[in-house]
Amino acid sequence: MAISGTPLPPRLDKQGPTLATLHMVERLLRKSDVPLSLNKIKSRLPRKVAHATLREAIEHYKRLGCVVEGSKGVMWIENPGPEFWKVVNTWERV
Repeated sequence: MAISGTPLPPRLDKQGPTLATLHMVERLLRKSDVPLSLNKIKSRLPRKVAHATLREAIEHYKRLGCVVEGSKGVMWIENPGPEFWKVVNTWERV
């Protein structure tokens, strides 16, 4: 049974971003109130990350619907509000 919604992750031909890299990027984006360019993200991370790896991390979060990317940069958009979770908790479990 397939569940519709977020698309499946792409098949990786090479090593993807590590969990530590994903956590660093997520933490940085969640703390920011304004969109950040990729260069600004790279400069603020606690360790160096290759541009391709950062791009893959951003694409991962875009696929999940947690970030949006525009002309001014990348911004975290997840809805952590309590009203959202009240609605989610009413959904029928499958």
